Amino acid sequence: MPWGVSALLLAGCAAPAPPPAPPVSPFNATDIAWVQLMIPMNEQLLPALDVAPPALARFAAELRASHSDELVHLRQLRDRAGLPDTNLHAGHQMPGLVSEADLLAIRTDPTALTKKLHEHLDQTAGLARSEQENGTDAATKEFAASVESSRRDQLTRLGQG
Repeated sequence: MPWGVSALLLAGCAAPAPPPAPPVSPFNATDIAWVQLMIPMNEQLLPALDVAPPALARFAAELRASHSDELVHLRQLRDRAGLPDTNLHAGHQMPGLVSEADLLAIRTDPTALTKKLHEHLDQTAGLARSEQENGTDAATKEFAASVESSRRDQLTRLGQG
């Protein structure tokens, strides 16, 4: 067999080239953790807003609208990161997260909502600041800056109410 033909035959028997490496995700662990925590933080606040006392009703309606809008964006980030839509924080007790016990207490005494709102707004502002300082995905960090700014404004307004 001529040399050129045998080289072609041997080349055909060589191991196939490895598949290209998957693209590197722009999301780091902080980005992922922030998105996975902020979704339940916002979702679990919404039912508490439904029982706001009259003095907080208008503010609660504004929070419902802003938090619902944020949820749309957070879910888009979650989907872009390829994360599951499961709540990893279900049943957790943590500052700013409205638990079932918190919701029951607020339903029993709607005036308890003010304290929980302060805690929620302050905690989520801090989480957003941490995302900005430690995240790597530019869009997530930019959104976190917007969330932090909103929370600071909401805290100021709540303090004046």
